[in-house]
Formats: sequence, structure tokens, C-alpha cells
Amino acid sequence: MKLRALASALALSLAFTQIAAPAAYATEPSQFRSVEAQTFSQDELQRYGLSATDAAQVGALQDQGYQVQVVTADEAAAMTGGQFSQNQWLVIGIIVLVIIVAVSAD
Repeated sequence: MKLRALASALALSLAFTQIAAPAAYATEPSQFRSVEAQTFSQDELQRYGLSATDAAQVGALQDQGYQVQVVTADEAAAMTGGQFSQNQWLVIGIIVLVIIVAVSAD
């Protein structure tokens, strides 16, 4: 019974840290760019490195009112769009494993 209680306490504490830690470190977002948003021409987009097809798609999106931001490859890689990181999946997996071990120990 002590092993199960220990495993449950460990799983709950790990789950709590996954929820509480991000909230504790949350701050106001900083301004991403200091320059005003602008509309890019097809030529400017192609000079930046987009193909003619991609530049046409971006132009169509701009015509619909979307704003286009230019970011570096490193900045784009850092954007997660709300997806879990590998570390978060690892912690979730460990919690599930601890719970399974605790339940099967009984």
C-alpha cells in the first residue's frame, strides 16, 4: 500500500508541476517586431526567397486581410502553435508509467 501511495503522490506532483510551472513563469508577451506591418509585393516576396507560386499564395492571403510576418528559420522552429514539446510528452509518459506500476503492484 505504501508503494501505491508513493507512486500516486509522485504522479500527482509531476502532473501539478506541468500545470503550475508554466503559469508561474507566464509574463506579458513582448512586442515581436517594432516596425509597422506592411504589405509585400510579389517581387519583394520572390527576392526574399519565395517561389512564384508561394509569393502568389501570400499575395492572395494579404488581399484577404491577413498580415504576413517575416521570421528567421530559428524563430519559425521555436513556434509550437500550442503543441506539446518532447519534454512534455516524456513527463506525461513517465506519469502514465508510474500510475500503471502503482496499479499493477496491488
